[in-house]
Amino acid sequence: MSGAQFLRTARLALRPVAVRDEAPVVAALNDIAVSGWLQPVPFPYSPADFCQFQSEYAVPGLTYAIDDAQGFVGIIGVEDRTLGYWLAPQSHGKGYATEEARAVLAEHLAQDPDDILSGYFEGNSRSANVLRKLGFVETAHDTKYCLALKVDRPHVTMRLTPAAFKDSSESSADPVPPG
Repeated sequence: MSGAQFLRTARLALRPVAVRDEAPVVAALNDIAVSGWLQPVPFPYSPADFCQFQSEYAVPGLTYAIDDAQGFVGIIGVEDRTLGYWLAPQSHGKGYATEEARAVLAEHLAQDPDDILSGYFEGNSRSANVLRKLGFVETAHDTKYCLALKVDRPHVTMRLTPAAFKDSSESSADPVPPG
């Protein structure tokens, strides 16, 4: 299943991952403050890693590069009923993760109304807050291997039902900051 290749929100454009994203992706993922919170991302992150990601994993309509008015800000996708995302540090704290995830989840759930999984490494309060705002609830605590840090880390698995997503979207009081 594949969704729309392009999505728009009030402040963001979501599009297929492109060759032009190599430099900003490599730069962002070479910041351990980003890659250290991600399970499958190597550190250091090379142009070859990006090429492999783009050609083998970044499926248009499932995986999106995210742009704001200034350009590239991150990556988001839903594959195998699992939501994953990250933002470059300069884009943190602007509400982008919630905004982009709402758009991607709405598109995905319109085509496949089944539960979605996601999760975060313990200590990543930003991701925990984003997922809760979207309607995700904790279902398990376990450990997952963080490739960037080369260690097992405590992990929280979360699940989103279509009904919980609908309720979170209808009751969202997330103001969109001016921008």
